[in-house]
Amino acid sequence: MLKGGYVHMPDQNEGAPLRVPQDVEAEQAVLGSILLATDPQDLLADIMTILEPSDFYRTAHRLIYSAILALDETQRAIDILTITDELDKDNQVENVGGMAYLTELASSVPVAGNALYYARIVRERSVRRNMIDTLQDSLTQTYEGSDSVDDAVADLSTKLDLINGGEKSADFKNIADVVNKSFEQIEQNSRTDETVTGLASGFPALDNLTTGFHEGEMIIIAARPAVGKTAFVLNIAQKVAVADPTLPVVIFSLEMPDTSLVNRMLAAEGNINSQHMRTGQLEAEEWNSLAVATGSLARTNIYIDDTPGIKVTEIRSKLRRLYKREGRLGLVIIDYLQLIEGTRSEGRQQEVSAISRAIKMMAMEMNVPIIALSQLSRSVEQRQDKRPMLSDIRESGSIEQDADIVAFLYRDDYYDKSNDDLDNQNDPRDEEQQDIGEIEVILEKNRSGARGTARLLFVKSYNKFSNIDFHNEEPGGFG
Repeated sequence: MLKGGYVHMPDQNEGAPLRVPQDVEAEQAVLGSILLATDPQDLLADIMTILEPSDFYRTAHRLIYSAILALDETQRAIDILTITDELDKDNQVENVGGMAYLTELASSVPVAGNALYYARIVRERSVRRNMIDTLQDSLTQTYEGSDSVDDAVADLSTKLDLINGGEKSADFKNIADVVNKSFEQIEQNSRTDETVTGLASGFPALDNLTTGFHEGEMIIIAARPAVGKTAFVLNIAQKVAVADPTLPVVIFSLEMPDTSLVNRMLAAEGNINSQHMRTGQLEAEEWNSLAVATGSLARTNIYIDDTPGIKVTEIRSKLRRLYKREGRLGLVIIDYLQLIEGTRSEGRQQEVSAISRAIKMMAMEMNVPIIALSQLSRSVEQRQDKRPMLSDIRESGSIEQDADIVAFLYRDDYYDKSNDDLDNQNDPRDEEQQDIGEIEVILEKNRSGARGTARLLFVKSYNKFSNIDFHNEEPGGFG
């Protein structure tokens, strides 16, 4: 009953407890319909998209349905005799009520043509039972207080999301429908001279290889520490966000606090020496540039989360809430993948593999490109050619398989730094030259396009990347 708008669970003095959601008659009707069907396999193909054995409330019905699925899997006939034979293999015939109960099922069907209707009733009751179990477990954990509030909320949200995944897709897509859809997309692309059909990174050399980042893609950016991968993705984030201030761009920073992150973005946006920003000793022109950069970034729709040790379930929960609120997501950045806290215990490589798969699933579920940064192992340092390879990805597991794009950042001056510092430490012209260096963005995997290398300039003091032909871009410096 309801009291004050809430479901009130009656105690022993208030009558019978609430009845567990179930519909035994519907379960019987589903199984009976299969037995009565002219072509049981054909009907089962549709029912299987709705029901699994665990959806049945009665144990006997679970066993019978499992036996039917086993017969179908081995392409044997489905009838009372074959089901009895299959159950007998595990000594389960008596547990389901024997052949007499199977015969009774066949006579208990109101209308055999309504099998899918009965199946959906069974599924609906199953979902309700799962909700009750999940909420009861969560209630117990909440009383015990063993997890943090954030972890408990994220865990509950994820479990509830997984309960009702809906019916599995049973139908093939006819190629004529897919061809028409592809033709419409190609025709739409032909109406513009742009080669970028996805989300532009702001770097034409890179976009020419990727045609932009597309919905549902998982993009891995990997490099050795201090090469500039965080600066690179922050540059992409601000270029995307400034180009379309209404587009939600999300940054999960597991290594750096929000203020440090924003300071880097301000330095790049305003062409301001980042060391001057750290000390507060800005020149007059830099103060003006800072004011303009602050106004520019403040108008964007960038969201930052700097929760350390965040779990992948929490990332998913936060993205889902933002997706529901905004109606879309433009770009998601995770810095970096190996810092996401795992929930498994069989080893860190297995944890990272599970995290990688979860990120790919999130990208597809929310129709958004997700860029995840990754560290490289030290093995790259042992080679003469220190350009990274796929096998260098730290705790790789399934990362390279899950990713649609894998890009490595490589700088010659990263390895020549020590010699340059000794040879040129007193020459200010050389210091300025060392501040601007070429960086290679090596696409080692590109599922929808060609592999290749995009060359950019990296201005270290600004934390800013620029196209090689920056002199031809807007006045005032680096684009």
